[in-house]
Order: sequence, then structure tokens, then C-alpha cells
Amino acid sequence: MTQRDLYIVLGTLVVALGLSAILFVGAAATSRAAAPETAVRPRVFFDARGSLPPGLTVVDAQRRLAGPLQVIVPLQRGVSDTARDAAGLLLTLLLTASTLVLANDQVVTVYRASLGDWRVQARVLAAGCVVLGLAISTAALGWVVFLSFVTGALRDTPFGAPAALQVGLTAFAVVCVFALLVLLVGFAATAWRLGDALLRTRALSRFQAQVPAPVVALAGATILFVLWQIPALGAVALAAVVAYALGAVVTARLIKEGVTP
Repeated sequence: MTQRDLYIVLGTLVVALGLSAILFVGAAATSRAAAPETAVRPRVFFDARGSLPPGLTVVDAQRRLAGPLQVIVPLQRGVSDTARDAAGLLLTLLLTASTLVLANDQVVTVYRASLGDWRVQARVLAAGCVVLGLAISTAALGWVVFLSFVTGALRDTPFGAPAALQVGLTAFAVVCVFALLVLLVGFAATAWRLGDALLRTRALSRFQAQVPAPVVALAGATILFVLWQIPALGAVALAAVVAYALGAVVTARLIKEGVTP
């Protein structure tokens, strides 16, 4: 190991120790005393005894510390928020890259189905809005029917309404997993489409032939993630991306079945 490598290792160790100390002080200041364990452990998670206490604010956390340690609490909150955003971006990139590798044929099919002028883009977005509205309406109606059945038919049974709700939530989670897989395929194609559109601009057109397609898709996913962090525009951008992704998948499916979208 050279002297330069030793300095790099020592610098990395100092940074890691500093961040660990900041996070430890912030966590110790915001932690609450552990509540005494109940005598009877609830069999289901629908229990008021298992609810978490409200979190502490920055001012309340600073009051629990003395001296210069009070300055560390806002810094720890900033480090935690930055780390959470970085973890979210990394997760988005990992999901996009995994979808491009494991479902490459499906992503390419959805990407080709979204090619076209603004009329095609508007048609894909409109189809996605219709599918998203139908999915939300179906899920809401299904939950109303299920809750009516649980509160009416299973109210006086030994099985119990809380356990039935657990079964219903588990089944709903399984359905959400399959829907998420479809959404990931559409999101990867949408990110690829956005990155490709950016490379076709006059400023970046000379790099279009040099950048690989996965890098283009990851760049588009990064831009979409940054848009989601904007307070006023994030929710609208997220809804538009979800609708466009679903519309692209539906359009690709209709083209594959030989139906004119």
C-alpha cells in the first residue's frame, strides 16, 4: 500500500467516523424511552397498544442535549434526509437496471409502442389515465365489498374480523406485487423514452450514437426521480409517469394482439 492509498483509507475512516457520530447523537436525542412490554402479546397488528408514539421535532430534540451538541441535531436531520434521497435514487436506478436486464424484450416492446408524434404520446397518456382510474375504482369497490363482508358475516365468528383483514391485506399485497412488476416494465420504457428524447435535442444530439441504451434509460430515471422531489410538481409528475407507463404497457399489448389503439 502506497502513502497515497494510506491517506485515502484514513480520510475515508475519518469521514465514516464523523458521520457515525453525527447520526448517533441525533438518534440518541430523538429516541424515546422504551415502553414497558404488555403482559399479553396481541395476535394481530390491529391493536392500539402497538401504535408508535409521535416523533420529536428538532426543537424538542435540541432541548434534550446540552452545549455544542445542540448544533448536531439539525445537521443530523440534513444528513439523514440526504441519505434517504440518495437511497431512493439508488433504489430507482437498481429497479430500472434490473428491469432492463430481466425483462429486456418486454421493455423494448413497450418502448417501440410509445414511439410517435405528440398524438401518439397523448393517446398513450390518455389510455394510462383510463387504466389508472379503473384500477383505483376497482380496488376501492373491492375493499368496500370485502369490509362489508367482514363486518357483517364474520363479526360473530371465532375467526374474527382482525384476522380476516390480515388475510385480505395479504391478498391485496400479492396483487400489488404483480401490478408493480407491470409498472416497472412501463417505467423502464418511459425512462428510456425520456432519455432518448433528451439526446435528440440540438445540444446533445452529437452524443446520441455514443451513449448506450441502458445509460440513456438510467439518465431518464434520474431526471424523473429529481422531478418527484419538487414539492409542488412532484405528485403531479409521479401521477403522470405512472399513467404514461401503464398506458405504454396497454398500448404495446393492444399492438401485440393486433388491435388498433
